[in-house]
Amino acid sequence: MIDILRGCNIRCRDCYNLQPDQIRPLAEIEAQLDTLLRLRRLQSVSIVGGEPTLHPDLVEIVRRVRRRGLFVELFSNGVALTDDLLIRLKRAGANVIFLHVESGQRRPDLPANATAEDIRRLRTDLAARVAAHGIEVGLASTAYPERMGEVEETVSFTLATPAVSYLLVTWWRDVGRMPALVGDLAQGMTSVSLSATPAGSPREIQSVELCGWLERRFAITPFAFLGSNFDASAPRWLSFLVGTVHRQGRLIRQQSVQPTGVERTFLKVIRRLTGRYPFYQKQQSLQTGLHLLLNGLASGPLGQRLKFLAHAARPGAHLGAKRLLFQWPASIDEHGRVVHCDCCPDAVLKEGKLVPLCISDRVHPAPAAVNPP
Repeated sequence: MIDILRGCNIRCRDCYNLQPDQIRPLAEIEAQLDTLLRLRRLQSVSIVGGEPTLHPDLVEIVRRVRRRGLFVELFSNGVALTDDLLIRLKRAGANVIFLHVESGQRRPDLPANATAEDIRRLRTDLAARVAAHGIEVGLASTAYPERMGEVEETVSFTLATPAVSYLLVTWWRDVGRMPALVGDLAQGMTSVSLSATPAGSPREIQSVELCGWLERRFAITPFAFLGSNFDASAPRWLSFLVGTVHRQGRLIRQQSVQPTGVERTFLKVIRRLTGRYPFYQKQQSLQTGLHLLLNGLASGPLGQRLKFLAHAARPGAHLGAKRLLFQWPASIDEHGRVVHCDCCPDAVLKEGKLVPLCISDRVHPAPAAVNPP
């Protein structure tokens, strides 16, 4: 990820952004891009802030990322996403825009006490505006264990809305009350304090609880996960892949996809051919249909897949793939070590070192000794 500026045109109830307003110059951003490419075999880059649309060179930043052969995901609250800006972002090569619209925000396009219907209406309008310019649409949302109704509404909206293809849900973390941290992703990170969890923090939902909840409410099951830097079997990135069929803007069928040898073979082949794993895949109905068919052949319920694809083949139907991702931000364990996603896909540069975006304002990339027990 590239953090191009600090500063925002709205207020969110819990923001990880703890630094004063600043705009990174274009030359510095280009240098960061080159460093990122030296450190990792990237396929895509996410542009974040603050609010990226406030950067005067945003379109040029997107253009220069694309010139390096990378896909671009842009995270925005959508307030300044005018048609003119969207036209220029599309021409520059922006692939996906993740819209951050949720309760608890103070923004000019929502009433002070916005209802769930107000939020749904704004999400619908912004998603339609972005999609109308040929840019794929995602949602970004913060989740609170005690407010699962909001998570349910966000998942439901993603599945039901044809224009939305991605959902990124990040569980709340009280970053502002975290102690200072030292280190980076290469050498490990530790806390300078023995306090691991801020007092009063709510109990965090566990991955097994989330999976059961999603299966009961939406009949979807996990597709893939990333473990932690200390335990590869403990999910911190948990993804779901769902095939959907819409007709006249309404969801009429959905099919949760489970991984098989087809997907593993595909990843191995792409890695062998390109030297990197695929992260972003453009929405294509034909490709989605082929994937579901091959997945059905490999996993067994072929008849179920064929019925689903038959609905997608009817006149006026649209076949799509929804990719839902739930992530747990970095935390501090009882040994004072920072626990984060393995390989941290949300890494940003700080003082030339890679650190997790979610805690970047708490990290000082100084020497740290992190030894697994």
